[in-house]
Amino acid sequence: MAQTTVQNPGAIRFGSGKLEVGTSVGSLVDIGAVRNAIFREEWEDVEVKSDNAGVVKVGIKEHVAYIECDMMEVNLENLNTIRGGLDTYDTVAGDPVAVTDELHVLNGTEFVRLNFRNGAGTEVASISVKDISNNDAVRNTDYVIAVDASGYTCIARVADSTVIGDGETVKVNYTYTPNSAVTLTSGGKTSISDRVVRITNTDENDKKFQITLYKATVNEGQNIEFPADDGDDPAMPKMTMKGVLDVSRNAGDQLYEIYDEQGV
Repeated sequence: MAQTTVQNPGAIRFGSGKLEVGTSVGSLVDIGAVRNAIFREEWEDVEVKSDNAGVVKVGIKEHVAYIECDMMEVNLENLNTIRGGLDTYDTVAGDPVAVTDELHVLNGTEFVRLNFRNGAGTEVASISVKDISNNDAVRNTDYVIAVDASGYTCIARVADSTVIGDGETVKVNYTYTPNSAVTLTSGGKTSISDRVVRITNTDENDKKFQITLYKATVNEGQNIEFPADDGDDPAMPKMTMKGVLDVSRNAGDQLYEIYDEQGV
C-alpha cells in the first residue's frame, strides 16, 4: 500500500551529468565521458561540554564539499586544467600540411572557422585568399583573420571589400601544423591553483539541475589503472576535487551553489 504520493515529480532526478572544470565560470571545460559522478558535503561538529547539561552542539567547522568521478577520457590538456598548474603541459609539433582551395561562404562580416587548426592553437601559416573567380583578395582590405578561443584560425569579410561580395564563396589556401603528441610532465611544483568545478544534469525538457563548487583543488594524485587487454572497460583515472570556503564571497554563499530548474 502506498504511504504517500509524489509531491513534486520534477524533484526526482534521473541520469548523470556533464562535468566541467575551469579557472572561472566563464572558462569551464567539458571533461567528457565519466562514470560514478558524486557530489558530497562534509563538516566537523563543534561541541562544548557543559558541567550540568552534557555536550552542547554550537556549530560546525571544516565545512568542505567534493565533486568526484571516474574519468573515461584520459585527456592530458584537461588533466592539466584539473590539476591547477601543478604540471607542465606541452605540445609536440608534427609535419606541416598544405591546404588548397578550401571553400568558405562569407556572410556580412561574420567570422568563419577554417577547417583545420595548428596544434598549438596559433594562426595557420601562408594564408592566401581568392574569390570564386580566382581574383586575389588582400588581407585587411578584403578580409581579416583572427584566432578564436579554441585555437581555430577564422576569416571574415571586410564590409567594403570590392573583391569579396556579401555571401560570396572564397577559396582559402594555408598551411597548418598539427600536433604529433602532447606531454604532461610533473614534479617540483608545490602550489596548486583554485578551480571552479560544476556538474550539470539536464532533463528531457532541457531543464538543468546544477551544482558548482566555487573554489576547489584536486585532492589526490593520479592513479591510472590499465585493464586487461580483453577487458571491456577503459583505464579510468579518478578525479576528486575538494571545495573549500571562498571567503571573498558573502557568508552563506562561500562553498557551493545548487541551481535547480527541474523542481520549480
